[in-house]
Amino acid sequence: MSVVKQIIRNTFTGWLAVGVRGALALIIVPFLLSRLGKEGFGLVGLLGVIVSMAVVADLGLRSALGRELTEQVARNDRQAFSELASTALVLYLCIACLLGFIGWMLAPWTVEALKVSESLQGDAITMIRLYGTLSILFSFITPVFSAALSSYHRFDVINSVQMISGIISSIALLIIIPVVESPLYGWVGVMLTSEAIVLVLTVVFFHRFCEGAKINIHFLNGKRLIPLFHLGGYLYVIQLAQTLTNTANSIVLSSFMGPVGVALYQPASKISAMFNPIVMTLTEQLYPLTTKFHTTENKEKLQKTFCLGAKYTLLLGSLVSACIFIFAEPVARLWLFDSLGEDYLIVVQVMQAFVIVDLMTYASGTQWPILLGMRKLQFLAILLILTAILNIAVSIYFVGFTTVGVVGVLYGTIISKLIRIVLLSIYVVRLVEIRMLSYLQQSIIGPVWCLLLSGITGTILMQNFSCNSWIELIFMVVVTFMIWIGSCWFIGLNAIERQHILMTVKKIYQKKFS
Repeated sequence: MSVVKQIIRNTFTGWLAVGVRGALALIIVPFLLSRLGKEGFGLVGLLGVIVSMAVVADLGLRSALGRELTEQVARNDRQAFSELASTALVLYLCIACLLGFIGWMLAPWTVEALKVSESLQGDAITMIRLYGTLSILFSFITPVFSAALSSYHRFDVINSVQMISGIISSIALLIIIPVVESPLYGWVGVMLTSEAIVLVLTVVFFHRFCEGAKINIHFLNGKRLIPLFHLGGYLYVIQLAQTLTNTANSIVLSSFMGPVGVALYQPASKISAMFNPIVMTLTEQLYPLTTKFHTTENKEKLQKTFCLGAKYTLLLGSLVSACIFIFAEPVARLWLFDSLGEDYLIVVQVMQAFVIVDLMTYASGTQWPILLGMRKLQFLAILLILTAILNIAVSIYFVGFTTVGVVGVLYGTIISKLIRIVLLSIYVVRLVEIRMLSYLQQSIIGPVWCLLLSGITGTILMQNFSCNSWIELIFMVVVTFMIWIGSCWFIGLNAIERQHILMTVKKIYQKKFS
């Protein structure tokens, strides 16, 4: 299968996986809120934060592994691939066991620091020790096999595994939690089982699709870790900064407001986590290509990948951002009013703040795969650390010392993200040797027009029509989508791209009906 066809296949399977998980989340979130209560739901969210913070202690090696395995595939060196993957797995097992032990010992202190109520402290300690330890173990083993699959550009397989596990875990939650004595422990059991299924399926598909690659104790070679540690140093700093940015919000909220504050933050966070992968599906699978183009010194294709990847990512992001921002109130009301009452309005504010954060992520486009493929990570690492510190400081100020409330936790994220995207854009444009004006014309201006037209359409609909049911909401989204399609076709895409799409559709039609 050609690279273009594989990318298209990966993209559609990614959208399908996220769509399925998103549809299930619409059911699961209010279900968990009603069964676990606000504090129990917030505690569940904090468990994920704790695991994320523990995983960041991998020294950046998990992220570096995917890039280094991709280079070995590009060089067609299966021996080096097998040695690197096998040695990395042993190393990750050791790190996971150490982190699991530390988490077990620090569980009482963690519960105290997060201001969990006395009635839940005993359960919280047990959950951190049980779920935290095993989840950390899964979080270190599974990425070895998924990194191998991604280096072979089989993101479609990874997406399918995530979709299957999401369906199984959601159905299991709906069945098990109502009948068990302790819903919190029921959640732990279901989620650990789901993670185990992901590991098993990923291992099975690794053996099926990664031709010539093996993971075996006979392939252990410590020397293969040297480039991994070299690249992993920068990736560790980057990963640490990103984790601080992503997880600090929940910790700041819990420190000042307890798990209830986290419970009001989580629904909007889940909406962001639902749609972000849909928009970033293309970008996330480009680093094998940028690595290949850099390794083979193909500057022209590297530049083209950078510009087109940024353009298509922001085009899709313009639709998602406009719809979530404009329709945040009816979505939150229809989704969560029965569970949260008037507090759903707080969720609306957080959803709209997340749109601003995510829109800047979409605008950054292909900066990350370009930097990773070219191994130019020093500037990014320094910038991420500085802006992460700024993010935390601003968030603490707005949540702890103003009356802004839960949404204030994202103000720091917005400010730091804006600084980062401006400086990184200047840096990457110089790195790939493209003029800034040319980059803006090719990748940014068209999608921004599509965003404005979609947003204006949604605003007109909200001001002139009622939205008191899911049917009415879907109607408004469909109308906005049609305007977005038209603006993308006539403004977002150029004549050559439109012609290419028409030719592709014509070929598919002729092939299907010939």
